[in-house]
Amino acid sequence: MKKQFRFAIVAAALAASVMSCDSNDDNKTTPQPDVRLQDQAIAAAKIVADGQGTGAVAGELSFAVGLDHTSEAKPGSYDLVLTEGELTDDQLSWTGNVSISGAIKVPAGKTLEIAAGTHVFAKNENDQASGAYLMVLKGAKIEAVGTAQDMIVFTSELKQPGAWGGVLINGNAPINNGDSNGEASPEVDSNVKYGGNDAADNSGMLKYVRVEYTGYKYNDESEHNGFTFSGVGNGTVLENLQAWKGTDDGLEWFGGTVNGTNLVSTGNEDDSFDWAHGFVGNLTNLWVEHDASREFDKAFEIDNNSKNNSAEPYSNATVKNVTVMGVAGETTAFRVREGAKGTFENIKVMNAKKGFDVHNDVTITNVLNDEVVVSKYTVDGVDSEVEYVDDCETCE
Repeated sequence: MKKQFRFAIVAAALAASVMSCDSNDDNKTTPQPDVRLQDQAIAAAKIVADGQGTGAVAGELSFAVGLDHTSEAKPGSYDLVLTEGELTDDQLSWTGNVSISGAIKVPAGKTLEIAAGTHVFAKNENDQASGAYLMVLKGAKIEAVGTAQDMIVFTSELKQPGAWGGVLINGNAPINNGDSNGEASPEVDSNVKYGGNDAADNSGMLKYVRVEYTGYKYNDESEHNGFTFSGVGNGTVLENLQAWKGTDDGLEWFGGTVNGTNLVSTGNEDDSFDWAHGFVGNLTNLWVEHDASREFDKAFEIDNNSKNNSAEPYSNATVKNVTVMGVAGETTAFRVREGAKGTFENIKVMNAKKGFDVHNDVTITNVLNDEVVVSKYTVDGVDSEVEYVDDCETCE
């Protein structure tokens, strides 16, 4: 009875706010100071599972491997062996089996070309996890173009999650956490910069690429992702990518404008997809599968800026055609927080505790103002289709 009475008050307050709005307000809802934002959002029913979502187009994701995939074993010999440092001109063409150790960096002004079917193995001395990773520096490019039959695969000699770093690309597109030059540094290397003012910046092309066993922990607080895109511009092409069984995020974006199509995150232990700091790209046809036998976090963690939830440009991605295969009673499909905006269309969430989980006042206000929009949304075996948590720490 108390809950019904509480929501009746909320509904009455919202009705009053709508009646008092000017006709030029673009249908934005005026927050009511006497009613908690999370209650306003529930009463407004902006995010509703309407049963119209069919999810990702599975036929376009046939390149991806499942949880039961067996990774290719370490070869008897390598066609190219690379150790830590920036690549030289005679090291910019990879084919066959390639060994990497340490931080391998593509320098500005150079392009790394990786042939279809190439397998890149992080070296694991004495069966120990390795800090090896590939980083494309700002102003450099990577042209890694595989096929569905001949994927380019980044893996490790040691076949366990967290055995090596991952693939990192740094671009010159806008971010919202930059310094006076609009730049920031990746956690893994404070001497490297990303971010700028070129939304159309081109860092190359990744097609039909899979990363395996990523997530090396390089300090007490931080681990590598499978793919990390920092300030990457929309001149870059991302198509048919898979992050498989890493210990941190599968694919993560820090700002930038790059678009992506046919992206798969399978069995990763932290967030499957993650973005923040003003990411505004279009992501189409995404698939998440959690592994019930291993740890996992959210399917999607979507932030704007933790230090300033209203930092601009806002994270405001357009996300279409998504399937989340979660674990019943445990998975949170979409955590949207810290001021993020976004458009989410044709979403199907299966077996989860929560569908959409929206946090922080700025984010909830974005929902009320139709700046977080969810349409064609289906849940199956999901405990709660949407929940809201505002910033009021003293409210009951």
